[in-house]
Amino acid sequence: MDTPVTMRTGRLADEQSPSTRWPTSVPAEASGHLLLKYSLVVLLPLLGLAASQGQTPVVTLLGLTIGTIGVSMLWSRLSLSRVRCERTLSTRVLFPGELLSLSLRLINAKLLPLPWVDVHQPLPPHMAPSADTEGAQRAGLNHSSSLSWYSRITWRHQFTMPKRGRYVLPPVTVTSGDVLGLYPRQIEDQGSDMVTVYPRIYPVRRLAIPRSDSSGELIGVSSLQEDPTRTRGLRDYQPQDGLRRVHWKASAHHGELKVKIFEPAAISRLRLVFAADSSMDEDCFELAVSTVASLANYCVENGIPVGLSSNARLPNRRGTWHVAEGSGSSHLTSILETLTDVEPAPEGSLAVLSRDLRTGASNSKGIVVVTGTPGEEHAAEFSRLARKHRSLTVLEVSHSHSRIKFAFSLSHITSPEDLLNMGGA
Repeated sequence: MDTPVTMRTGRLADEQSPSTRWPTSVPAEASGHLLLKYSLVVLLPLLGLAASQGQTPVVTLLGLTIGTIGVSMLWSRLSLSRVRCERTLSTRVLFPGELLSLSLRLINAKLLPLPWVDVHQPLPPHMAPSADTEGAQRAGLNHSSSLSWYSRITWRHQFTMPKRGRYVLPPVTVTSGDVLGLYPRQIEDQGSDMVTVYPRIYPVRRLAIPRSDSSGELIGVSSLQEDPTRTRGLRDYQPQDGLRRVHWKASAHHGELKVKIFEPAAISRLRLVFAADSSMDEDCFELAVSTVASLANYCVENGIPVGLSSNARLPNRRGTWHVAEGSGSSHLTSILETLTDVEPAPEGSLAVLSRDLRTGASNSKGIVVVTGTPGEEHAAEFSRLARKHRSLTVLEVSHSHSRIKFAFSLSHITSPEDLLNMGGA
C-alpha cells in the first residue's frame, strides 16, 4: 500500500516538563566549516590593521562581516537548543506483509525559529517505504523544512515488512544552524529501536497427533476419556454415575453420595524438529521456517504441548539447540522469537541432533521433522528416531521429491497450500 507522507504543523506551548532531557548539539561536518570556524581569528587582526590605517570603508566592511559571523555563530549554537525529534512506531512485533507505521515529530520548544532543518532517519537493509513516499530515499528517510518558534511538524510513513528478521532503526539525525547555513549543527535523538518480524504463519487444516495413552488420535484440547489414576475433585452423585465412581469415605463424611472427578487422559506432546540442510536455497529455507512456525501455532491453538529442536544456526549459540515442550501463547511467542533469529545454514550435524533426541532431549510421543531433500544420511537417522519414538513424520520442503524409499510417513511441501491440505501425521 502506497501512503504518501503527511505533515502537520501547529503552535506548541512551552509546557515541557523541567525534567525533560534535550539532546546536546555538536558542530556538523560541513565543507569549509573549519575555515569558517577560525575566520574571526583572521578578520579581527585585519580589522585592527584597517582601523590603524584609517581605512574607513574596509573597517565598515570587516565590521559588518564580523558582526554577521558572530550572529551566525550564536544563532547556530542556539538553533538546536530545546529541539527534539520523537519517533513513534505503531508496533514492534509483526509478521511479513503487515504494515508498520512510523512517525517522526520534530519539536521546537523555544522562541528562536529554525530557518532550515534537515531530518535524517537511516533505515536497515530490506526495510524501505513505498516508492511514492515523499522524502524517502534508499538509504533512509530525509526531510527538509523550516520551523517557527514553539511549533512542531510531523511526518508519517508506512512500511510493508517483506521478510522475517530483526530490524534495528538507528538514531534520528537532526541538522540545523544559522540563516546562512555557515555553521550547521547536529543532534542524534531517540537512540535505537528494534522491530521484530516473526516468520509467516500459514493455516494448517489438520494434524493428527497420537494420544499418549495409545487410545486413538487427539485433534484438540478436550478429551472424551478420563484417567482413573488422577482425581481432580468431588461432586454430587447423579443417576447416570456408576457405583465405581462413588467416593465412599467422602460420602460418609458429608452424609450424601459423592463421586470422583477425574482428570482427562494425558494428551500427546509433540516435538518439532527443524533439520537444516545446506542444500536448501533461500526460498525453501524460509518456507521450512514458516512450516515449523505454522505447526507450532496449530499445536498451541489446539492445546497440544509442543517443543522444538534444531541444528540451524543461531547468533551467539553453537551446536544443536532445544526448546522444551510447553503450551499457551507465551510459549508460542518463545518459539517464534527463536525462529526469527535462525540463519540459513546448519550449525550442528544431523547425527548430533538425532542422538540428542534419542537420549532424552525430548519426552514427546510424536516427532515431526521438517527438512530439505532427505538423503541416505537422513534415512538412517530418521529410522533410528522412528525406533525410539512411536510416531515419526517427515515433511520434505524442496522443489523436487526425494527418490529414497522410507519406512515412515513422508509428505512433500512445496507451497503453503500443501500445509493446508496435509492430511495428518
